Amino acid sequence: MTSIRLPDGLPRGPAVVCAVSSFALAAALMIGCHQPAKPAPMADYQNLVQPAQQAMSVPAKQILLPTYRLNVGDQLEIIYHVKHTITPEGYRLKIEDAIDIAFPFQPQYNQSVTVTSDGTIRLLLVGQVDVFPTNPDGTRGEAGMTANQLEKELKRRYGEHLKNPELTVTVNKANIKIAELKKAITTAPRGQSRLMPLSPDGTVDLPYIGSVPAFGKTIAELRRDINAMYVKADLEEIDVTVQMNHWAPQKVFVLGEVGAPGLISTDTPISLTQAIAARGGFTVRGDQTNVLVVRRKGLPVPEGTVVDLNHLMTAEKGTKDGLVRDFSQFRYDIWMQDMDIIYVPKTGLAVFDDWVDQVFTKGIRSILPYSFSSSLNFGYELHNEPSTFTSKGSGQPNVNIGVGP
Repeated sequence: MTSIRLPDGLPRGPAVVCAVSSFALAAALMIGCHQPAKPAPMADYQNLVQPAQQAMSVPAKQILLPTYRLNVGDQLEIIYHVKHTITPEGYRLKIEDAIDIAFPFQPQYNQSVTVTSDGTIRLLLVGQVDVFPTNPDGTRGEAGMTANQLEKELKRRYGEHLKNPELTVTVNKANIKIAELKKAITTAPRGQSRLMPLSPDGTVDLPYIGSVPAFGKTIAELRRDINAMYVKADLEEIDVTVQMNHWAPQKVFVLGEVGAPGLISTDTPISLTQAIAARGGFTVRGDQTNVLVVRRKGLPVPEGTVVDLNHLMTAEKGTKDGLVRDFSQFRYDIWMQDMDIIYVPKTGLAVFDDWVDQVFTKGIRSILPYSFSSSLNFGYELHNEPSTFTSKGSGQPNVNIGVGP
């Protein structure tokens, strides 16, 4: 209740009281709301540009790019080289090598034979001879004899039938596999190389060694495995170089509270924040502190991590010049890999809002179509003694409640 006393000598009446009251109310509002004008703030560019001592010449992310791992759909170029090296132990015989055996004093036993797939040769008078020595466990060795070793073995075997046999072993054709491999891989435009795509099962198929697992490996790892398999296939003279000819697009899926959830297909590396920005950024309902990243890595059991992107974007650190943005936090802006899944959850307020909408707006109200309304009215009085003006709404507050469909 507010009372205003009129000075003596002024006319009194409802009209005068109302006019004075209106003037007093306007004056009070002006006094309460008026504030001295402040000059426009000057632009502070220090808030936009970090101090010179905080700057970096090259961001670390531009130096440390993620290690690329092969993916289904990548196209590789396998380049073959033949190593011509001198081995102290001498050349060891291989499958399909051609051998000449000459007897200077018994030419009737001269023969030209080929090492068969079981690692043996068959000769007159002595029959089958193992070119690959047998291991103590009875299995055939992986390395064949040298020409000198075979010559000693044949002298021993022929000594059982001839007196002091003299013979010479000469390798007529060696590395037959390499010659055939050159024919298989030689192409007119590329020379001794072969273009190989990664098949849907993540392998590449190469001559003599067959299927080689490649998915998820680096270029260096694949090259190491291919060379090891060629050594095991008795082709240690082969050395391969693996090059990328075409990259398959990288696919990243973004779900949840972003502007446009969906698939990102890119040929270049992309980080977590870049992927979210590519799908329209966060919505007002998105929880930037609990962004989930799920990665399969070609494993049956996926791996996941939660990233606080709000901290990454707003982190500050203290310096002698005050607080500045801490860009080092962007090291947690992880690089995406193929088939990664990004999920931006709702904030707690958004979850509660959806619950209210589902339970009350779309639930209870659809079953009980009634609306509830309430109002609360207040009145006021202006007193002037001995004259008094009372407004129409004076008295106790009026409360009105209505219920209807």
